[in-house]
Amino acid sequence: MGSRSGMIFGRGSKRLSFAIIPQKLSIKAMRSSGYKDSAYAIAELIDNSIQAGEKLSRPVSVEVICVDKAGYDSPGGRRRLDRLAVYDNACGMDKETLRRALQFGVGNHLEEDDQKGIGKFGMGLPNSSISQARRVDVYTWRDGETWHSYLDVDDIQEGRLVDVPEPQASVLPPEWLCLISGDQGESGTLVIWTQLDLMKWKQSTALLRNAELMIGRIYRYFINTKKATIRLAAYEEISGGRFNSVSDDFVRPNDPLMLMTGTSAPAPYDDTPAFEPFGEPQELEVGYGGQSHIVTIAASICKVETRKRGGSSSIGSFAKKNQGVSVVRADRELELNRSFENSYDPRERWWGVEVAFTPALDEVFGVSNNKQSATGFHRLDIDDDAAAHGMSLADYQEQLRLDNDPRLPMYEISKAIDKLLETMRDQIARMREGERIERAAQGEDGSTAEDIATRALRRRQEKLGATGASDKDENKPDDERADVLTGEIEQEGLDPAKAREIAVSYVKRKIKFLFRHADFPGFAVFDVTSKAGVIIITINTKHPAHAHLFELLREGEADTPESPALQGLKLLLTAWARMEDEASGERKIELEDIRGEWGRIARDFLREADE
Repeated sequence: MGSRSGMIFGRGSKRLSFAIIPQKLSIKAMRSSGYKDSAYAIAELIDNSIQAGEKLSRPVSVEVICVDKAGYDSPGGRRRLDRLAVYDNACGMDKETLRRALQFGVGNHLEEDDQKGIGKFGMGLPNSSISQARRVDVYTWRDGETWHSYLDVDDIQEGRLVDVPEPQASVLPPEWLCLISGDQGESGTLVIWTQLDLMKWKQSTALLRNAELMIGRIYRYFINTKKATIRLAAYEEISGGRFNSVSDDFVRPNDPLMLMTGTSAPAPYDDTPAFEPFGEPQELEVGYGGQSHIVTIAASICKVETRKRGGSSSIGSFAKKNQGVSVVRADRELELNRSFENSYDPRERWWGVEVAFTPALDEVFGVSNNKQSATGFHRLDIDDDAAAHGMSLADYQEQLRLDNDPRLPMYEISKAIDKLLETMRDQIARMREGERIERAAQGEDGSTAEDIATRALRRRQEKLGATGASDKDENKPDDERADVLTGEIEQEGLDPAKAREIAVSYVKRKIKFLFRHADFPGFAVFDVTSKAGVIIITINTKHPAHAHLFELLREGEADTPESPALQGLKLLLTAWARMEDEASGERKIELEDIRGEWGRIARDFLREADE
């Protein structure tokens, strides 16, 4: 018969355990705690350090210190990461708080009213530690007392360690004291990881190199406002308890909006922002749980001179690493969300969006315990979802409201971001078209489609004469023609001075064709007009052919040569445009109608490809 304690006693009084979760399995499961990689686990400890210093009147110093050691178990005797410590000079802990901090599921911020800082539940210390190491030792000091306790995975698995060891009076290990950059300070905490069996990176330099940009991005506001400094240091242990410094750097802010100075961006953009603000930050008031909350959406867009450097430049590569919507909770970034991107478009790196909220909206954003993500934040379309449920928009919204569904405010946030992105993408597209127009105007080798089409047209004029409606305007004064073309080119995102320079070049070189990209009503794939003696072909950005064909063929930077496919397509369009330009009366109307009808059929065919 089973005892109340869950034990059965058989012959020889051997005790059998029927624990709901066997200790070996539970600790093994806890070690698989879902951290994206080792850098995110370290970030949990940095969170604790920064939050522990929030009420202090001085900045918090945080140091991540790695020690490599060469050993017989390393291939070729190479040095390997042996142990790691995170030090801070924050407020430290008393004896009871230290013991509680090492318990699983017993955090220091479990009450909702206590979740106002960057912490979530305050359970990150044990979770993150055993996800990387088999042993964690914690030293903490304040009010003249230093306490030490630990967790050891082997002891837990074998049942030798059931309770968190009672903290003992202690002193900081001398080896770590000599590796800390400053004095110990009157208060603080030192967390030491040893037996790093689950650490992804095997050398300290690899770990810190991969962690630096991420840590700089997550804590950029604390670093930028001087509320915290974060030092990343690596040492190699040599004989006699001595250490050689391998690397030693302070983390600089890594701003996805590219608006801060003193950042980790490549020069000169480390001190001169590569982007500029896109309007003023929006304060979106959203309702949830019977209360109103503010979500702040800030946006930035690349400067024209930054865009001209191209995606393969150092700043282009750096921007790609920070691509996405930055989700920021209480000044700490949770993630770079990629759900709003057009994944096929390399120009997505040239905008920045940041969504900032307070912990009161954790349920709406789906903040995970380890603060690596916001699972509730992703692109949503309320019209599509209402249709999928077979409900009217009004009924669907009412159902969400009655259910207190966190998606209701997220629909508002998603809509605001989509609207911003639509405007920014259009402006970025115009920037590139402006660059392409500039290249076409300044190209001296005559290799662009505009140049080739112009030469073909001139030979046609030699045979047939000036038969196009646009031809007579070529006889107007050059300044007058340049004025008209300047207005057209400005619409492609170029400043007036540059647009004027390009217009003058167009007139001087007698280029006959100009390509533009814009949305306009109707079904046509493209439109044909003429101004100042130039035939203007405008590609309809709303037509699916734009994404399926023109965007794909235009991939790459504006300063790269046109692909043969793009050049061929543009030459086909210039031929059609010239045919319309030479037509008149009913024939011209007929061609315009055919162009519109063909565009409608093409739209239906291309939409079928998207199904």
